[in-house]
Parts: sequence; C-alpha cells; structure tokens
Amino acid sequence: MDRDFEKFRGGPTEATTRRVHVTISPHHLILLNRNIYYQIGRPEAVHLGYNRQRDMIAIEPASPRLPDSFPVIAAGCGWRINAAPFCRHFGIRIDTRLKFVRPEVNGNTLLLNLNDTVSVGGWRRRQKRGRSSKTPPE
Repeated sequence: MDRDFEKFRGGPTEATTRRVHVTISPHHLILLNRNIYYQIGRPEAVHLGYNRQRDMIAIEPASPRLPDSFPVIAAGCGWRINAAPFCRHFGIRIDTRLKFVRPEVNGNTLLLNLNDTVSVGGWRRRQKRGRSSKTPPE
C-alpha cells in the first residue's frame, strides 16, 4: 500500500457469538461484552492496574468486599466498569469512544493496550424538532 494511505487496523466485524469487544468511553466507562466477561470468570468486581511504559490497562477479578475493587455492573447486553477515579489518578485521557483491537486474556486477567485502539465514536443523532402545541402541523 502506498505511503500516503493510512492502514485501518480495526479488522472486519466478527459474528457476535465469537466477538470479544471491549471499549472505553470519554466518561471512563470500560464496557465488556458477554464473551470477554465470561473469559475472565464473570467477576462481581475487579482490580485495575496500569503499566505506564506499555500504556496498558490490566483488569483482574477481585472480591467485591475489598475497598479498592471496582464493581462490574450489568449494562444492557454487556457489563461496565466505572474507571473514572483510576483514569484520573493515572492521567488517562479519552476524547472519543475507543475499541481495543486485540484485548488479551492471560489466565483471568484482561490486558488492554491503549496504543492498539480504534475510534468507534460515531455521529451523534440530530434531535428531532419538537412541535409546539400552538403550531399547526405543516
């Protein structure tokens, strides 16, 4: 491929039954799909770690009774972790929703490389104009 082109590293869309999908939002919510959640052992809570040199997040199951564990909360068809305090502490800034291209599971630990992501922050829907009850329809 010519040097003037940027290579897309996201790959094709896989079937939902096989896909492992992890994203992080600008609000610092880490979202896990069912496949990855089951691979790490369906934890009620997790510990979060950060490797500054590799710019990598580690997520490992933890007891929900520990004060430094983050609860894993069911959210629609997946699970979420509110990682805002963790991201603030380590200075992790996210401007758009990022999908981790190759999340790695090592035992029960999930490794997420912030250098291996693609932006999946789509267009915001335009809000429909509300009609006033005083204005007749056109």
